[in-house]
Amino acid sequence: MATAPIPNTELEIVPLREADCASLELLFDEQCSEWLELLRWDYSSSSRMIRQVARDRELAGFVAMSGSVTVGFSYYVVESGRGSIGDIYVTKSRRGTGIDRQMTAALLDELEHNRAARRIESQCVSIGNEASTALLEARGFERFDRQYMTMELASSDGPNFEAQGLEDARTGISIRAWEDDDFARAAEVIHRSYRGQHDSRINTQYRSESGCAELLTILTDHLWCGEFLNGVSQVAFQSGTNRLVGVLVASRIAPGAGHIGQISVRPAYQGRGLGRRMINSALNEYSRRGFDSASLAVTSANASALHLYESCGFRTIHTFPVFFRENR
Repeated sequence: MATAPIPNTELEIVPLREADCASLELLFDEQCSEWLELLRWDYSSSSRMIRQVARDRELAGFVAMSGSVTVGFSYYVVESGRGSIGDIYVTKSRRGTGIDRQMTAALLDELEHNRAARRIESQCVSIGNEASTALLEARGFERFDRQYMTMELASSDGPNFEAQGLEDARTGISIRAWEDDDFARAAEVIHRSYRGQHDSRINTQYRSESGCAELLTILTDHLWCGEFLNGVSQVAFQSGTNRLVGVLVASRIAPGAGHIGQISVRPAYQGRGLGRRMINSALNEYSRRGFDSASLAVTSANASALHLYESCGFRTIHTFPVFFRENR
C-alpha cells in the first residue's frame, strides 16, 4: 500500500516574489539540462523569459528552501478567468520527499481564494511529481495523462510521401507548406476538430475559435513551443474550392530536433489518411533539412490519434498527468 511522503519539517515554502533570485539560477539551469536530456527540448529561451519575470518580482508562485538552498520552485498565472499552474519543479536529489506536494498545496491555497480564477488547470510537463499528483486528485481535480513521443529520423526508414502539393486523385485534397494567410482558417479548423473531444475539456481554449487563435499565436509567434517553421508546417485543402481541411504546425525545439505542436483535421475529413499524409510530409521536410528527431505530445485517451502516431513510428518516452477543475 502506498504511503504518504514524510513532511519536510526543515523545509520552508517562500513566496516567489520574496525569493533570492540568484539562488534560483542553479535550479533553472538543472531544469534546462533535464529537459534537453529527457525530451530533447532546449528549454533555455523559455527559461530566460521566466527568470526575467521572476527577477522583476512579477511571477506568482513559491520556492522551497532547505536552509539557504533552493530545492524547488513553482509558479502560476491567472488570465481570462483561468488559473494555470505553469510549473512545479524539484531538484533531482530531493524528489520523492513531498516537496512537490507542499508547493502545490501553497499554489492551490492561493488560487482557490482568487476570485479571478474561475477554473484551475495544470498542463505543465511534470517530472517526478507523484506527491503533487496525489494532492490534485485528492482535491477533486480531473486527470488525464499525456504521452510525449519521439521518432528517430536518421535511424528510421523514413516516410515515403509523394511530392509536396501533389493532389490525391482519390480525395481531391492537396497538401502544401504553411503560408501567412492560413492563420485564420487554420484556427477555425483546429476549433472544429476539437469539438466534444477530451482536449477541449482539459484546455478551454479549444472551445472557441478565438481561443484556438490564441493557441495558434503561441505556436507560431512565441518561443514556448520552439521556433516556428512555416516550411515544415503543412496545410491540407480541397482542390477547386481551396477550403482548408487540415493543419499541422511544426517547430524546432533544439538543434536537429523538431516538434509537431498541433495536428488537426476537420471532422468530416477524418479517417481518410489525411493526418498521416501531413505527418509524413512534415517528417520528409524535417529529414531534408537535416533534423535527427521529431516529437509530439498526445492525450492518452485519444486512442485514434495515439494509434496513428505509433503507426507512423513515434514512441512514448515520457508520460505526465494534466489536471483541471472548476474553482469552488
